[in-house]
Amino acid sequence: MIRSYLGEDTGKARKEARSFFEDERAASPNAIVAYFDDTLFELSAATDAFTSESLFGGESILYFDGILDHSDGEVFYRTIIKETAHIVIIREASPSKDLRAFFERLGEVKEYTPVKKFEKRVDSFAVVNALARRDKKASWVEFEKVRKLGSAMEEVHGTVFWGFKTMLLATLLDKQTAMRAGVKEPSYRTYSMLAKNYSAAELKDKMTNLKEIYHKGHRGEGGLEELLEEFILNN
Repeated sequence: MIRSYLGEDTGKARKEARSFFEDERAASPNAIVAYFDDTLFELSAATDAFTSESLFGGESILYFDGILDHSDGEVFYRTIIKETAHIVIIREASPSKDLRAFFERLGEVKEYTPVKKFEKRVDSFAVVNALARRDKKASWVEFEKVRKLGSAMEEVHGTVFWGFKTMLLATLLDKQTAMRAGVKEPSYRTYSMLAKNYSAAELKDKMTNLKEIYHKGHRGEGGLEELLEEFILNN
C-alpha cells in the first residue's frame, strides 16, 4: 500500500503523514521500519529497504519525507518505487505534474494546499541569512520572531540546514556544477558571497551538528526548538 501526502502546507501534511505512520507502527509492532528524509536519504539504502523482504514474511513500513530535496530522490521514485505489499508513506511538497500523476497511479493521494493568510509572515530565511553573516544577535532576534509566529521547528531546521548546505556547495563547486547539483542561480550568487564568512571545514561541521540536532530531537534527547536555539547562540 502506498499513500502520498502532497502539497505546500507541509506542516499539516507532515502531521497527518506522521500520525498514519505511527498508527501503522502500533498496529504492526514486529514490522521492519525505515524513515528517510533529505538529510538521511541514500539511494542504495532506500532501495534495499524497499526491495527487501522480512525473514518472517511481514511487510515493512517505509516513510519517505521530502526526499525530492535530495539529488537522488526523484531517481528513486521513478526507478524503484512500484506497487508493493509494504506500507509506504510519501510526503512531498511540490512534485512535478507527471510525478504527482505517478503517485496517483500507485495509490491514495492526499493534497494539502495552504490557506492564504493576510497577516504578516516572518520568513525563516532571515534566520539563515543572519547565521550566514555570523551575526549572533540578529540570528537570535530573527529566530525569536519565527518562534513567536508559531512556525514548525522542523521547517526552520530544514531551512537552516539548506542554507549551510548551499554555502558549502557554493564554496566547493563552480556555479554551473552547483546548479546541476540543484542550487538555483540566485541562491548561488547570494550564498557564495556569504560563504566567505566560513571555511569549508566549518560549514561541514555545522551541517554535521545540524544533522545531530535533528536526530536528537526525533530520539527525544531534547526539544528541537531548544537545540536549534543553542546552535544559533553558539554559532
